[in-house]
Formats: sequence, structure tokens, C-alpha cells
Amino acid sequence: MVKTELCNKWEETGTCPYGENCQFAHGVRELRPVMRHPRYKTQLCRMVAAGGKCPYGHRCHFRHSLTEQERLQLAMAAETRFD
Repeated sequence: MVKTELCNKWEETGTCPYGENCQFAHGVRELRPVMRHPRYKTQLCRMVAAGGKCPYGHRCHFRHSLTEQERLQLAMAAETRFD
């Protein structure tokens, strides 16, 4: 198993109830680089585009920040819905 994130419990307390079975790294030595697709976070998340909150948070494969053009497009779309 490739461990690409530190274990929160291990970071907080120095121990983890899952021990060696934990899917997260217990220390920097266990961390491995993340291999991302070239298009990773290049498209806007559909949940964010719809004005909602993405349940995947920072693990989402899509962008959560809007460009100025995307902000304007969403604002114009919202105005036309209420006309």
C-alpha cells in the first residue's frame, strides 16, 4: 500500500489504533510521492459550480476555486433563472 498522507491520529498522539494496518503514514519516512493525472484539478468541481459544497473536500479531483470568468458566468446564469 502506498501511503501519501500522514495519519491524523498518529500526528496528534504519536500512536494509532490501527498500527501497521493503518492506510496512512506514521512519519515522513513512510510518505511516498503522489502520482497525479496531468489533468488533475484542471476542471471545476460540479458541486462547487452548482453552488454547493463538495463532500470530498481537499481529496476532490476537481478544482474548487473559481476563475473570474466562471464567477461571471455563474452570476449571469443565476440572474437568467430568476427573470
